[in-house]
Amino acid sequence: MINRIVKRIYTVWKIRLDSPMNISGSENTLTDSDFIRNGSGELFIPGTSVAGAFRSYLNQKKDEEGIFGYSSGEKGFMSSVFFSDIYFDESISVSVRDGIRLDEDKIVQKKHKFDTEILETGACGKLYIECVIRERDQEADFYESLHRIAAGIQNGEIRFGAKKTRGFGKIRITEIYERSFTKETGKEWTEFLKDQTNLSIYDNVSPEEYLHDLGETERRYLKITLPLRQKGGISIRKYSAQPNKADYEHITCRGVPVIPGSSWNGAIRSLAERILEELGCPGRNTLLDKWFGYVLDKNDKNIMQREKARRSMVTVGESVLSDPRGDRCVQIPVSRNRINRFDASTVNGALYSEIACFNGHTELEIYIEKKEDWNALTALFCLIMKDIRNGYLAVGGQTAIGRGIFTSDGEIRYSEPVNEAQCMEELCRVLDAAE
Repeated sequence: MINRIVKRIYTVWKIRLDSPMNISGSENTLTDSDFIRNGSGELFIPGTSVAGAFRSYLNQKKDEEGIFGYSSGEKGFMSSVFFSDIYFDESISVSVRDGIRLDEDKIVQKKHKFDTEILETGACGKLYIECVIRERDQEADFYESLHRIAAGIQNGEIRFGAKKTRGFGKIRITEIYERSFTKETGKEWTEFLKDQTNLSIYDNVSPEEYLHDLGETERRYLKITLPLRQKGGISIRKYSAQPNKADYEHITCRGVPVIPGSSWNGAIRSLAERILEELGCPGRNTLLDKWFGYVLDKNDKNIMQREKARRSMVTVGESVLSDPRGDRCVQIPVSRNRINRFDASTVNGALYSEIACFNGHTELEIYIEKKEDWNALTALFCLIMKDIRNGYLAVGGQTAIGRGIFTSDGEIRYSEPVNEAQCMEELCRVLDAAE
C-alpha cells in the first residue's frame, strides 16, 4: 500500500556539556579509554549512540512499532527520524582523568588504577534531526516524542557515554532551530538542502517555548539538590611530574575545582552501608547492589549465579566548587614534610607540595530512578544527607587531618514533593523483607 511522504521537519539542537563526557572508541593509545574520533581526528558523538539513548528513554522496544522503526521477524519498518553525529566546536578542551578503586579502608585495590580521556565541561556542538512524516502517520506523535526527549535532556535524565551515573555525560540544549516542508514547498526544500547547516535559514525557537506545549510530564527520576559549603579544605588529587608545579593538586575541570561524581558515590555508598548495618539489616549487601549497582570481578565465585553487572538507580552529579560570589574557591599551595614517628625528625627527601581548595561552596545533585523501592532509597538518602550536613561524611583524601568535610549551605531542594515519613515507613518495610 502506498504511503507517501507529506512533510519533512528539520530540527537543530545546539548543545553544551554540563559535565565531562567520555565516549570510548575502543582505542587505548593515549589512555585506557580514549574518546572516539573520526578519520580526521575530530571528537564526536555517533548518531547511533544518540538514537540509542533517545529510544531507550522513550522505552520503545526494537520489535514494537514507533517513530524509531521496528523489526519483528520478517516484518519491519525503517526509522522515520534521523539523527546526525554530534561534532564539537574547535575551541574544545580535552584532558585525562585518573581513576582508582578504593576498599572500605580507603586503600587502593591492586590492578584498579586507570585513566580516561574526557571532553571537558563547556564544549558545544550541534545535533541535526530530520523527521519524515507519511500519510498514515500522526504528526503529533513526532512532536511529542521530540519534546519529551528535549525535556529529558533539560532535566538531566538523558546522558551520554561512560560513567553516566557518576556525573559524566550531562548535556543541555541552549538553542533550537526548526524548519518544515510540504509538497507545496518542494522548490524551497531543494534550495534548503544545498545549505541546510546554515542556521540563518531556520526559524529560531527558545527551549522554553519549544517545551511549553508539552506541559508537565512525569519525571523518571527524583532530583535532590543539596547546597553545601566546606569546613576546611579538600584534596582529591591530580598528580604532576613537571618540575615547576606542585606534586599534586585538587582535581579541576577547565581550571575550575570540582568534586567528581565517582568520589561522591564511593563515600555515599560506604556511608549507606554503615547506616544499614546500624539499622540491623543483614541483607544490606543485596540492597546496596540493587540500589547502587555493581560489576562482578571475573574471578568472583558467584559470577554464574547472577548477572555480571547491574546499573545503579542512583546518579550522582559532578560538583563545582566556587565562593559565594560565584568565583573560584580559594586554592592554597601547601608544603609539607614527612616526619619520622620514632624521633620526630624530618625524613630526608620527603618534602612535597600540594594545592588544596578551601572555603568552597557547592551543590550535590542526586538523581534517584523511580523503580522498585525508590521511596525506600529516598528515605536512606534523607539519612545520608543529614550526616553530610552534620560533617559526618568526609570526601577525598587526607580526611584524617580534617579534609573533605561539609556543612549545610541552604535548604534541600526536591524536584517534586517528598513525604519523608512515608518514605521512612517504606524503608522499614524493605529492611524487614531483606532479613
